[in-house]
Amino acid sequence: MTPTKQVQRTVTRLRGDGASAPLSPKANPMDVFHSVWYRLALLFNAVYLTVLWGVLGPSSPLFALTLVVGTCGLQPTLAGPLMRRVPRQWFRVPDGERVLHRVLGVKHFWWLLDVIGWNREITRMRAFSGTKAGLVSLEQSARAGAIAHAICFAIHVVLAVLALSTEHPWSGALWMLLPAVIPHVYPVLMQRSILLRLQPLLDNAPRATRLKSIVRRG
Repeated sequence: MTPTKQVQRTVTRLRGDGASAPLSPKANPMDVFHSVWYRLALLFNAVYLTVLWGVLGPSSPLFALTLVVGTCGLQPTLAGPLMRRVPRQWFRVPDGERVLHRVLGVKHFWWLLDVIGWNREITRMRAFSGTKAGLVSLEQSARAGAIAHAICFAIHVVLAVLALSTEHPWSGALWMLLPAVIPHVYPVLMQRSILLRLQPLLDNAPRATRLKSIVRRG
């Protein structure tokens, strides 16, 4: 397969059926996640979860599901700031990880998100143009999503350890971890699968094109 055809095939797969033209800055749907009202809502949710921990405890399914909603709401606010502070080389995905993705059914998770329309919504928010020049922007978006979901899952891990250290039953730790696997662990794996496909394309891309795209995004 020629490099041009490989780029076209990967771009088509990554865009999905709901790809759209680049959005104007005024219509950026990510702006809502950086508004004062959204951050106040996150603060209220954090206080609410603290109170709920004391009332219900980590063994409560209601607390576990409320925590998942809270960390899912936190994830969009973490993506940009964290991605700018983490070196790009930390996200280099080894080729052997394809086997792990296949075993864990990442492809089926991707299909599920296609069916429910979530991938089309993400494509719209990313404003991926589907062009070769837009691959660097897509890579940055995938890196941001991976680290944000990883940080959110780390919150669940910390609370699971806290549940065990405060003599709650094992069920409390499990309720902290298991509901977070689908909304956080699988998205990390999916973003890494995107990076795995992008790596050979970006490695072969002209250096000037990569630098131009990086500078454009600031």
